[in-house]
Amino acid sequence: MSPTEGKLKRSPGRPKQETDGTPMRETILNTASRLFMELGYEPVSLKMIAGRAGVTKASVYYYFSNKAELFATAVIEMFVRIRMRTKAILDADGDLKERLIRLARVKLSASHTDFESMMREAEPSLSEIQLQGIRQAEHGLHGALDEAFRAAMVRGELAEGDSMLLAHAFSALLMLGNRERLGDRKPTAEELSSELVELFLNGAARH
Repeated sequence: MSPTEGKLKRSPGRPKQETDGTPMRETILNTASRLFMELGYEPVSLKMIAGRAGVTKASVYYYFSNKAELFATAVIEMFVRIRMRTKAILDADGDLKERLIRLARVKLSASHTDFESMMREAEPSLSEIQLQGIRQAEHGLHGALDEAFRAAMVRGELAEGDSMLLAHAFSALLMLGNRERLGDRKPTAEELSSELVELFLNGAARH
């Protein structure tokens, strides 16, 4: 069962597509994803999403019964998109370090809140099915990293080890991008990407 099941009955009359040809549901979801990732769960309202998307609040309710349903759907579809983008970067040419830096730069260049903090805010409003859907989608993202790290072990780019643990460790390192400053420093996304990948691959010990 998907997180969008159990909706309230919709009134007849499907909203029109936007003038640029983008389906309205996609516009609403993309806008919701950006707002939730920028601001967290609590500060975002359906009215805010509708206003930023340039649609009516009634149009939002046509597709989503409430904020929790919109949040769950937006986050799940966001993870699917991120997994596809992640896999494309990791499957591209270049050695592992170059591809990880490229991936980190994309991640750190986007404005985002701490995902686990956002989930703690949202959890009381979400059903068990919605929570499971989000965690499964998140696991799919870690799965893309896991596949890349296992392949790197086969090629000898990484030492043999737990590739899924490495996937979670790399994701955790990228969460440092949520910080505006690191002590007295305010590194750019490009600088921080290189430094975090270097730390991930070589550690802090002197070699």
